Amino acid sequence: MYQHVNHATMVTILEEARVAFLREAFAVDITSIGLLIAEVRVTYKAQLRLTDSPLQVTIWTQRLRTVDFTLGYEVRSVHATPDSKPAVLAESQLAAVNIEEQRLVRLSPHHREYLQRWMRQPGNPPRGSDQPGGGVGR
Repeated sequence: MYQHVNHATMVTILEEARVAFLREAFAVDITSIGLLIAEVRVTYKAQLRLTDSPLQVTIWTQRLRTVDFTLGYEVRSVHATPDSKPAVLAESQLAAVNIEEQRLVRLSPHHREYLQRWMRQPGNPPRGSDQPGGGVGR
């Protein structure tokens, strides 16, 4: 009807990219440590039309604390030039939780090392294939 990628779809695209990005670090603990979304922010800089698919989602670590971290995202069409401005900027804050005890827990050294490896400042994210799950086709 509208021929653009709507907000609900965009949040799902970000989730799919986030799961692929975090799999390497968190899969080993999947039965004991969960990640809860504390906050999600999506800023639309340009419209993404259905014809712009597939989309490239670039993810990096913006902030790393004891029990939580914030991921940054850029979304653009894979057909866009690499130096083009993203159509969508987003961030999500996630907190580590012990599933059985339902309480916040410290990120393990393994989790922290992985997230630290992808630490970038806003405006200087890694590019597509430089990261795990480098893009999500949609």
